[in-house]
Amino acid sequence: MSVNSFPNKPRAERLDGRLFLTEENLDRGTLTLLAAARKIEVQLRRSISDAGLSATEVAVLTEICLEPGIDVSSLRDRVGGTTPTIARILAGLEKQGLIDRPKAEGDARRRALRLTRQGMGLIDHALAAIRKGMTQVYRQSGEPSVTGAIELLQTIISIHEEQPKP
Repeated sequence: MSVNSFPNKPRAERLDGRLFLTEENLDRGTLTLLAAARKIEVQLRRSISDAGLSATEVAVLTEICLEPGIDVSSLRDRVGGTTPTIARILAGLEKQGLIDRPKAEGDARRRALRLTRQGMGLIDHALAAIRKGMTQVYRQSGEPSVTGAIELLQTIISIHEEQPKP
C-alpha cells in the first residue's frame, strides 16, 4: 500500500508509529542531515558569492524568504546570532537594498522583515543554481521519500522553535 493512499490523514495516523531506532541510527541520521545542509549551504553561498555576503547574511536572507514578515526576535532565534549582530546585519542588508523592515501589523514596535525585489532576485538566482542538482536528488529519491523528507525537515524546524530558550 502506498504511503500516499490516505491523503487526508496526517502521516502519524497512517503508520503504526513504532520506530526501531538505535542511538547509532539517530546519530548517523543527524550527522547526515548536517552534512547535506552544509553542502546545500555551500552551493547557495557560491552561487551568490558576487554579492559579497557572509554566511550569516545568507542565512538571514533565506530565513526571511522562507517566512516573509518574520520579526527580528524570531529571526535571531533561528540564525542564532546576538541582538547587536543581527541588528548590524539587518542594517547592512537594508542599506544594500536587499530587505525592507516595515512595522509589523498590530505592533508598531516590531518589524516585519521582507525581501525587496533585489533581495528576492538574489535568492532566486541562488536557488536556480542549485535547482538542477536538487531535481536530480528528488527524482532519484521518488515522491514518497521527498514528501517524507519535507515533513521531517518541517517538524525539525517547528520542534526547535517550540523549545524553551536556555
